[in-house]
Amino acid sequence: MPTIAFASVGCKLNRYEIQVMSEALRPYGFETVPFSKPADCYVINTCSVTSDADLSSRQLIRRARRRNPLGKVIATGCYAQLQPDDIKELDVDAVISNRDKENLPAVICQLFDIPVNLDGRGNIPIITGMMGMTRAFVKIQDGCDDECTFCTIWMARGPVRSRQVYQIIEEINKLSENDYKEVALTGVHIGKYNNDGLDFTGLLRTLLLGTSIPRIRLSSLNPTEITDDLIALMIEHKRLCPHIHLSVQAGDDGILQAMGRKYRAADVLAITKQLTDSIPNITIGADFIVGFPGESIEAFENTRHLIAEGDFHHLHIFPYSDRPGTNASILDGKVTAGEKARRTAMLRELGHTKRIQHLESFVGKPLHVLFENRELKSNMTGLSDNYLRVDAALDRRFLGEIVEAVPYEICGDHLITNAITGTVPDKKELTF
Repeated sequence: MPTIAFASVGCKLNRYEIQVMSEALRPYGFETVPFSKPADCYVINTCSVTSDADLSSRQLIRRARRRNPLGKVIATGCYAQLQPDDIKELDVDAVISNRDKENLPAVICQLFDIPVNLDGRGNIPIITGMMGMTRAFVKIQDGCDDECTFCTIWMARGPVRSRQVYQIIEEINKLSENDYKEVALTGVHIGKYNNDGLDFTGLLRTLLLGTSIPRIRLSSLNPTEITDDLIALMIEHKRLCPHIHLSVQAGDDGILQAMGRKYRAADVLAITKQLTDSIPNITIGADFIVGFPGESIEAFENTRHLIAEGDFHHLHIFPYSDRPGTNASILDGKVTAGEKARRTAMLRELGHTKRIQHLESFVGKPLHVLFENRELKSNMTGLSDNYLRVDAALDRRFLGEIVEAVPYEICGDHLITNAITGTVPDKKELTF
């Protein structure tokens, strides 16, 4: 039985895709092993969202080749799509583009002289679990049409394509049967979902009717995709986690326009206020890029003001890096590396302060926490429905379960509890 190991760089969608690959190869006798172990074949699902992602992808490919010089090494994903010649120089056996990713199981079988029933296309299974994870990701769409000036992902992933509703429901229900308590809906631009006459909010309504999994979490949305209908649905259905992550990127109107974003800073402030006013206990995260070409001190201060004034509770701050082929890469007004580092540190410090303030508001309050199926020495860790990390003394009865827990203090950026009052109601009782 050949062994195969997978690694992904970057987004939740990449992580979902390696699970699909693993399950698609299982019927052909492949045994999935950890990437840190020797294997007959290694698959790296690469990322190219930043120059650091490119570097991480290359490092994983080299690491795989060192682990087994005679093994097969396959590269796929966005970096492989955009820079295939760079990948080929790294001594790989095959480079599979994103557009040919569904054919990857057939390619691997051919490398091992294993006959396949089909050419691989149209024979991709729904996932039944997620290796090493208590929460599962579920793909609802792929691609992006926005063509933001700093981004290559729309080039790498192609136009928006939305998955069939029945497939999504079938996958969630299979995960639920296998005792998963939470799924996170993922894609490149999930707010653009549109299939079978359903937009994104319509999809959520259908999933709430067609599944009984206790928790459905949303991944990143653009600020303009936070609609009154979506907020009303989150208020009505407690199975939708009170957690929103916004792809904001900047707080200066001039920079937003140069990025190709279709909203203004005032829109973002209004949306975060509406969310916190409407949904109790919500946690709001956001992405920001620092040092975009032309970002003056005044423009940066506008972004810092937006973060300080807005209801943001955890931040992902990225220093800008030129991506080959983008409009932003040829703009004047480049910010020096040292200045980008200084601004990045300032925003991360502000983000940490706001996160601690948010955590403090939940000390002494009951939270519903899904504890993960992994042991950290004598402790266990989990996530609340509103995306707060909660640690407790190890109690194996609660691993993989949603329990009610009352935090009593903060340690780092985690909440600590010693008061677990028991599991929350059965998932059937959570169906609305």
